[in-house]
Amino acid sequence: MNKSKILIVDDELNIRETIEELLTLNNYETKTANNGQDALDVLDNWTPDLIICDIMMPVMDGHDFQKIVYSDKLLSTIPFIFLTAKTADNLMRQCFNEGADDFLTKPFKATELLQTIEFKIEKFKKLINSSNLYQGDQRILSHEINTPLHGILGSVNILMDDALNLKKQDITYFYEGIKISGERLNRTMQNIALFEKIKKNQFDVSKNACSEIKNTFEDVLNKISFQLKKEQNRVVSELTTAELAVSKNNLTLILFELLDNALKFSPKNKKVVIEGSIFSNDYYEINIFDYGVGFKAEELKLIDATVQFNRDKIEQQGLGLGLYLSKAIIKKSKGIISVLSREDIGTKVSILLPIHKK
Repeated sequence: MNKSKILIVDDELNIRETIEELLTLNNYETKTANNGQDALDVLDNWTPDLIICDIMMPVMDGHDFQKIVYSDKLLSTIPFIFLTAKTADNLMRQCFNEGADDFLTKPFKATELLQTIEFKIEKFKKLINSSNLYQGDQRILSHEINTPLHGILGSVNILMDDALNLKKQDITYFYEGIKISGERLNRTMQNIALFEKIKKNQFDVSKNACSEIKNTFEDVLNKISFQLKKEQNRVVSELTTAELAVSKNNLTLILFELLDNALKFSPKNKKVVIEGSIFSNDYYEINIFDYGVGFKAEELKLIDATVQFNRDKIEQQGLGLGLYLSKAIIKKSKGIISVLSREDIGTKVSILLPIHKK
């Protein structure tokens, strides 16, 4: 059985170590941080089931840390237990108003802390297990399932009803349509399943994962060629070879989703450029450029799971999960991703992925 994960955030070393020892003895998996900023760094690659957090800390206090955590759709349900030496009623009221699940005043009893943790984690797990698979617009979800499904069933019906009168190239056309629709439906369901695993804190990456960037990119380009009807002619690439510490399946998802986004948000007469090279002894850098609609500064801040922009103006396919899932995999793989964009000029996505050490 997997251990429940708890993040302990406190600037006092003896308190961190005491709580960590107590929780380890009670079969919890723990990580620690000495302020909110360090805790955010931990959350880049590790998602807890509960956060125990001091309020008064240097660099970033507990209030600011919680606000940032709760601005992330998949982290926003994690229970917070605040710890503080202060006992003022207005401080306790502020904590609860900002979404804290509980509040313990130092010094506290070990039994009190353990009982609170057990109750909050059980409540949290019931919440994430009962929530919907897809948290976005249900009309978009229905569209993304029904459109390829209708394409499959419609083509099958034609082939069954009129196969003897169809020319060979027409039959091939319908078969290709069935496969394209099937691939699109499969991608939708796989992305939803991955999103659910991330939401339930059940997604992790292999420490021994390895894939070669150029070979993986060629496979992705072939996939784009088939599913997006010759769009590979718009992709310009220059990649140096390297073994990356990411599984081929995960690297495929990252490259496909980011290239797919770049192609969707660019005019048909514009190229999409992908470049890759050794950044350092430890990292490989990938840059993807498009010259499309770009994002407004305020839109970049809103990028999150299921969030889509200009869907009414731009013909989009997908659930708005591609960039979010790519970011989650990159962070879990101890990589870095950044997005720079200017409206009506284009977007640059930069990625640093660890190089596999033989």
